Amino acid sequence: MKDRNVLNLTDLQTIVLDEADQMLNMGFSDDIERIYEILLDQNQKKVQSLLFSATIPGWLHNIADRYLSKNK
Repeated sequence: MKDRNVLNLTDLQTIVLDEADQMLNMGFSDDIERIYEILLDQNQKKVQSLLFSATIPGWLHNIADRYLSKNK
């Protein structure tokens, strides 16, 4: 995938991954990883992330641990 550097996420407040297990299983994991990388580069404030999935396989749990934090 060629990165065109046209996605500006500086004003993003919430990211929602619905059916994350299916979406990532279909090959979108690189895209999701890139979006989070862009968020870290462009956005200094916390972004609310919501992940919905009927199942949470080990690989999805690893991604959730990496990018999601527990609200305390």
